[in-house]
Order: sequence, then structure tokens, then C-alpha cells
Amino acid sequence: MESKFRNLKSNQNNGRKYKMKKILTFLAAFTFIFGLSVNAFASTEGYYDWSPIEINKMLEINNPGTVNPAETFNFVIGTGTGVRDGLPIAAPAFTPNTFSIDVLEGMLGGKASVNLPLFTQVGVYTYPVMETAGNTAGMDYDPATYYIVVTVINNPAYPDEGEPEFLRVLTLTDANNVKRDKFDNDFDAGDLTVDKEITGNFADPDDEFTITVTVTPVPGKVIKDGPIEWNTNDVTEVGGVYTAVYVLKGGESFTIENLPYDVSYTVVETQDPDYDMPQYDAEATGDMDMASISTTIINNRDTTVNTGISLDSLPYILILGFAASGMGLLFFRRRHAF
Repeated sequence: MESKFRNLKSNQNNGRKYKMKKILTFLAAFTFIFGLSVNAFASTEGYYDWSPIEINKMLEINNPGTVNPAETFNFVIGTGTGVRDGLPIAAPAFTPNTFSIDVLEGMLGGKASVNLPLFTQVGVYTYPVMETAGNTAGMDYDPATYYIVVTVINNPAYPDEGEPEFLRVLTLTDANNVKRDKFDNDFDAGDLTVDKEITGNFADPDDEFTITVTVTPVPGKVIKDGPIEWNTNDVTEVGGVYTAVYVLKGGESFTIENLPYDVSYTVVETQDPDYDMPQYDAEATGDMDMASISTTIINNRDTTVNTGISLDSLPYILILGFAASGMGLLFFRRRHAF
């Protein structure tokens, strides 16, 4: 009873933490989206020098209620090209030509400040920028190439003191020259629920069964278990593979919440010698690729009931026995009389 109370209390605490993460995720999304509405790449008050520029990252959670892990998104700015009056001109390089954007666990966005190169002449300069694919399970990285387009114009205030000779105005576009105001990524995770059922005329509702769930990332991915709610204290990790152990009675269940996509799982129950082999359904082993997956393990325990000989029938059995014996004796005597 004490063990059951501790498990119940632990599950209640885990549930409260998970609900709090959901609330923080909602607040983070609201805050970041509001911030985007006032941080744009265009100015309505005339031209000014845009260096350093602020580049935004937005993370979309595809399955509501799930929480993303902390992630550092890395970007590379390629070699630029310059054009003036239809003729090519040299484009100075970004130094450094890499930057990163940190997104915290449960947060839906982040930003980076990037210094533009120094230019020596007016023109339009285009630089490819690409996101470096990471390896976090459940995270979808953007393989597209985008472009930082810097239009360099003369500064009408130059040569006033402190004024630069040129103004650098930036636009971020995709391959179709469509303006963008941020880089986007998706994150996918779901819940895995395991139910326990027992059947049979000798099944005991107080019997406990040990169930082990093994979670393995697909090749090239790693599991960041920070936002995963295992709902058990018995979790181990070896070589990137996670193993969680649970104890259930008949009619009970557990749920692993916020399990990322890009992992496979296996649910195995330790054989109880008093029961038949566990019966698994098709979802006991598979890939985490849905918002919710449920599997059920069934154990059966039957026994043969020994009813014995009914005393009410005993007189009739004895009479039949004597009658059979008498008929046999009579047949034997007649045969030997001839």
C-alpha cells in the first residue's frame, strides 16, 4: 500500500510538472509571436543602417500539448555576389560567416544578432544562408537555402560626424525571392500508453507485473529526454538508448508523455510463472510517429476445479457395478456348463 501511494504521488507530481510546461509553452508562443509583430526587416521611417541585423527563429509544435527540448540551431552564410548597374562586383564576406540561435526547452523562438560586412561601394549583394541539420529526435530541420540580400546605398547625412558613408538595408528571401521574416522548424512528439489486463478464473487483481519499455533513436538521431515525462523513477540510459521500468496491476496503465518522433519503442513484460505467456497487440513494438499510441498487455490465469465424486450418485454407481459383475458371472457359468 505504501509503495502504491508513493507511485501515485510521484505520478501526480509528474502530471503537475507537465501541465506547468504546457502553460509555459503557451506563454512563450504568445510572447514570441507578439515580439515578431514589432521586429520586422522593413522600416517605415526611411532608410537607416541595419547592422547588426536580428535574425529570428520560430519553432512550430505540430502536436498540441507537447514540449520541445532545448536546441541550438546553427547557420552558415555562404560566399556572396554583388551587382551594380547590371555588372558583377566583389562582395565582402561575413566575418564570421556562421551564427547560431538558441531555443530553450518549452520556448518557441529565439534570435541572433549578426554583423553585416563593411562595403566600399553601392550595389546589391546577395548571400546564401543555410541551416545546418542537427540530430535531435523529433526535430525537423529546414533543408532550403535562403538569401540575405543587402542593398547598399549612399548615406545622405554623410559626411556629418559619426555618420557612415553607406547605409546597408537588408531583406531575407527564399529561393523564389519571397520575403521572409524568420527561419522555421517543426517539432513532433506524442504519448505512448500501456494498459494491463488480466483474465481467467484464478487471476488475482492484486498481482503485480513488471513491464519494460525500451526507446531507441533511429540512426543519426539522439534523444534529448529533458521534456519527456517518463512517469517512473526507474529510467536508465546506455549508449543513447533509454530503458524505463514500470509495475502495474490488472486494470492499471501508464503513459510516457512527450516522446519524440524518430524513435522506435518495444514494450516487454517479465513472465509471471503463475500466468500464461503475455499476449501483446500490434502496437507493442513500433515507431513513435503519432500524437497518441496505445498498447494493451493481457495475462490469463485459469485453474482446473477438482469437483470429486458426488455422494448423491454413489448408490447408483454401486448398483451398476454389482449388476455388471452378476451378469458376467452368469455368462461365465453357462459357458462352462456346456
